Amino acid sequence: MGFVQHLIKFILPEEGKFFDYLDAAAAAAVDAAALFGALTRAEGREAQLVLVERIREAEHAGDKAKKDMSEALDRTFVTPIDREDLYHLVGALENVSDFIAATANHLTVHQMDTLPEGSRELGDILVKATLQFAEGVRELRDLRNGEKIRAIATSLHYLEHEADVIFRLRLGDLFSREKDAIRLIKHKEFLEGLENAVDRCASVGTSLEAILIKNG
Repeated sequence: MGFVQHLIKFILPEEGKFFDYLDAAAAAAVDAAALFGALTRAEGREAQLVLVERIREAEHAGDKAKKDMSEALDRTFVTPIDREDLYHLVGALENVSDFIAATANHLTVHQMDTLPEGSRELGDILVKATLQFAEGVRELRDLRNGEKIRAIATSLHYLEHEADVIFRLRLGDLFSREKDAIRLIKHKEFLEGLENAVDRCASVGTSLEAILIKNG
């Protein structure tokens, strides 16, 4: 490829690749959440450990999508939407996978033999939230779908509130019932990790809204 062709590719890139990286990061989060949902229903230590490892693999896929986006932005002059917004959004998506994986890792790092009450409820909210923002990310390819994206962002904030309510209730139950101090700490940190993961989903909604505001 000659100099002119390189220059044209730099100035006028294939716009679709940026959305592909966003879709890949969102898909990694969807996979991580679905696996976490399965983890809350798994029976037996061996089944749990297999799911924890698969969640780590999903996290790595999210890391790769973020890395690919960063490298593409460094090589590109013109982007379909603001490059800062692209980077913030892929980072927000990757954060979801990271928080899910970090929470799942508690099972092995803390040698947890049981999951706290509320794990399944919060895990189900994670599944809903990731599926919703994955749809919102897909809609970015055509910003005329702004109302649909905005509705998804609003729904993500509602799910965040729902998770906050469940978290507070289950945390209160934990402190009132659990007599083993070490188990209490382990279960508290596990619930906090889940609640933080849902918060990161709401952050994806905020990033989507920011893109709409700039491109509305």
